[in-house]
Amino acid sequence: MRTPPVHKVIVAQLLATAFIATTSLLLSGTITAYSTLMGGLISALPNSYFAFKAFRYQGATKADLVVKSFIRGELGKIGITLVLFALSFTLITKLNELALILGFISIHFTGVLASAFIDYRPSRN
Repeated sequence: MRTPPVHKVIVAQLLATAFIATTSLLLSGTITAYSTLMGGLISALPNSYFAFKAFRYQGATKADLVVKSFIRGELGKIGITLVLFALSFTLITKLNELALILGFISIHFTGVLASAFIDYRPSRN
């Protein structure tokens, strides 16, 4: 059995983050660009952690480990997201909060859309 190709979702999120940050830089300036970049990274990085944790184990014989790793991955993802938002709002003095939130939401939905186009069926070797 092969590992689901969730790395493709992470790559799509990182590429979309770079795209919207570059577009923001060209259209709205530096503060909006790095705020959008931060929002995208706040979405993509915790999602990477979840993917790493959640798909460590496979198969019916390891069902208990699969469930535990999904729970740990999701709790870690939520914790990392909260910490990154808190650090952004407290440490960055010139921040476009709306751009940060919109960047986060955009990249979150990029991950949802990318997931719809990935073939998760196990290979028959």
